[in-house]
Amino acid sequence: MKTAQKVKTETVMGHRIPRPRLALGAAWVAFVYAVGPVLAIGAGLDLAAQHWFGVCTGLWCAAP
Repeated sequence: MKTAQKVKTETVMGHRIPRPRLALGAAWVAFVYAVGPVLAIGAGLDLAAQHWFGVCTGLWCAAP
């Protein structure tokens, strides 16, 4: 009797292993190495523009 499965389950030494998925640790590493530096550089440029030109361009300017 066959069972309908979308993904073929793989076995390693007789044990069924789960399919690959994005782990929380991988999401954290992506944030630290990709999103974090971009936000830091953008905030630094906003602060520099505020210091040099006297015009606030950052999101913190909209905060009361």
